[in-house]
Amino acid sequence: MTFVLRMPATRGPKARRRALAVRAFDLAVMALIVFGVGLMLVYVIQYELKVEPKRPASGARLVAARSMARVRWASVKPRLIARLDQPHALELGRVWARRDGRVCGLVNGWGSFGGLTGMTRFYAQGDAPVFKQDHATDFEYEWWQCRRDRYVIIREGSEETGFCPTELGRKRCFDVIYGRPPSR
Repeated sequence: MTFVLRMPATRGPKARRRALAVRAFDLAVMALIVFGVGLMLVYVIQYELKVEPKRPASGARLVAARSMARVRWASVKPRLIARLDQPHALELGRVWARRDGRVCGLVNGWGSFGGLTGMTRFYAQGDAPVFKQDHATDFEYEWWQCRRDRYVIIREGSEETGFCPTELGRKRCFDVIYGRPPSR
């Protein structure tokens, strides 16, 4: 049995046009890919610049921002106390003000059954505190804006939510390393 290999046709104008069309198509596809990657890169950079944490106040602006934040906190704090209606003093985590004057922070309140609820996030809408439990539709977005813009710190404290960052929690909670509490 013998195999006969066919010889390629001689290169003529038709073959050259076909090869040129294939090369043009390849270049067009590569250009589209490069354009798409470039566009993606531009959008990623724009997004990163948009979500980058803003710088806190410093220098002369810090003095003005602190006085503005104290005034805002003085109007928000009584409403927070009245809203939570606690038999004991509130335990506060970190509280700060944004550039636009909105107060954000964490508070530990007593639940309706008399137990501590743990550190809970809040922000002020005007002077009224807003909690996630209020079913505010934009709570997560506003809290994200709060986390991003800590212009001036009003009160230092923990930014962790839950029971462990509370005063009582710090006494009872402990770190677990590889499934076991650390040796004390």
